[in-house]
Amino acid sequence: MGIIDSEPSNSETISPHLRRADIDLLIALSDPWMCQEDSERLREKLVERRGEIDWEWVVNQGVRHRILPLVGYNVKKFRLYRSALGDVELIPNHWVFTSVFEGNRRRNEELRAEFGRILEALNEAGVRYAIRKGPLLCERFFADPGARRTNDFDLLVTSTGAREVSAILADQGYKQGMLSTDGQVRPYKRSTQAFWGLHVNNALPFIKATTAPGVEAFLVDLCLSVLPGRDRRIVGSEEFLARAVPVVSCGVSAFSLSPADELLDLCQHLYKEADASFYISAGRDIALSKFIDVASAVALADEGTLTTFVERAEHYDIVRNVYYAIAHTAEFYRDVVPTWLLERLRPEGDLSYLDEHGHQEGNVRSWQSDFVERAFGSHRASAVKEGGSVPLA
Repeated sequence: MGIIDSEPSNSETISPHLRRADIDLLIALSDPWMCQEDSERLREKLVERRGEIDWEWVVNQGVRHRILPLVGYNVKKFRLYRSALGDVELIPNHWVFTSVFEGNRRRNEELRAEFGRILEALNEAGVRYAIRKGPLLCERFFADPGARRTNDFDLLVTSTGAREVSAILADQGYKQGMLSTDGQVRPYKRSTQAFWGLHVNNALPFIKATTAPGVEAFLVDLCLSVLPGRDRRIVGSEEFLARAVPVVSCGVSAFSLSPADELLDLCQHLYKEADASFYISAGRDIALSKFIDVASAVALADEGTLTTFVERAEHYDIVRNVYYAIAHTAEFYRDVVPTWLLERLRPEGDLSYLDEHGHQEGNVRSWQSDFVERAFGSHRASAVKEGGSVPLA
């Protein structure tokens, strides 16, 4: 698997360390489907390039793209830090990668236990919900749940359900606010609460401070729709919850989005963050971890699920958003995305929007660099003068 073959454009100054070989290496190291044969080919490449790899760049990009635990998992499982005979060290200070993986595994165990308690409370109260992303993807998409970093617990609920879940979370010590330096949760300003109520399809995040190893605080997000802006007022969450399927997550019987809806949600989430000024300015717009999630969902889906996924994208009129996610995922993981899926989703007419941002804010601007250059360059945030319009304080 690999990325597109075109060389970066000269329209933006690129770090001298930003070499295609290093990008391909990073993608290979974070391959979620790595098998023994793949690992041996990668080991040969590490031997071939020994002494010329910029490992500081690899670490920095691994953090930025939220894939360092996955790299650590592969490094440890396949002992990629050693040559075939075990006599040559291929990855200097390889403990950095494996320690991140082990630490993330322990961290995810704490999150899993906490989120399991929440699910038990929701089930006992009879609340309708569907888990989105987070620990569910750790368990479903990865050979080891420690390979994916989880930040919060996302739940799709109805407006009525949001009130019920809010009460349950309050009983368990959660508050809507921001964690201050003294470990206290400070409530959001009234203006922030009003803005989110009018413009955002999520409730303000719920937070609970903790002393659990590796976890500063537990975070829970309640979402009212997987659809963008105006569409959520028409559809809401009812249709998606009606199609929810039973799963076991965090050791508890629970509900998740149907496979087709889950892929739709992952694509919509990816597009939303890649397009919005707020996420671009924060450096959270493009991350390999999101493309790995989409690619993993595609890889697990049969043709019937993918066909349903396309039909729902058409039904909800978000084909352009979904194609953005699928087309760019194919640039990284071309062997995973079926050609027929790309052709079926491809919108008619101009595709220049694939290299633009700001559509959701009505302030459309074009990027001056290609997608791969943007993904691994360091100048995206400078293209956004303001930090977006979603207040968090």
